[in-house]
Amino acid sequence: MKTLLKTSLLAFVLAMALAACGGTTINVPLDDFSISIDATANTGGKVVYPKDAATFEKPVVNVKTITLTGNVKSEYTAIQAPLEMKFYARVTDPSAAGCQDGGLVWICDASGETAISSSYTFQNGDTQPIELGATNPQVLADGINAGKIWIGAEVTSGAATNVKFSFSNMVAHVTIF
Repeated sequence: MKTLLKTSLLAFVLAMALAACGGTTINVPLDDFSISIDATANTGGKVVYPKDAATFEKPVVNVKTITLTGNVKSEYTAIQAPLEMKFYARVTDPSAAGCQDGGLVWICDASGETAISSSYTFQNGDTQPIELGATNPQVLADGINAGKIWIGAEVTSGAATNVKFSFSNMVAHVTIF
């Protein structure tokens, strides 16, 4: 019983501390990761999402906003270089939003999608700073709170095959309620 009371007290103290910190930003370093895609055609006006959402366990505390910062290295076989891209995110299933089934991907009209970045120009082999979520920081948070999210991109200029984006030194800047 003493252990249960101590555990309950600890949980209560943590809950109060979190409540007192509402609006506080926590910086969480992320492991390096890579994404491989083909950007074989200009998809200006269209956002391409993977067929399946990224899924994960919902957090214990609701997240208010998230932005991601770090570096990205681009490597690709150029058809028409450089690649210019803009990143998007959505929490609702693309099939329910009238997006086109592209086999392994969903293709959505960019006018109805939520951008999570400005446009980036990627030169083959270069590393550059990147920030995701700054334009709409609640979208990434909504995805984390829902336990699933689709992250997509619009190629606004250029075309390539064997595209690999290597993200390093990424930090999630998380604000809780």
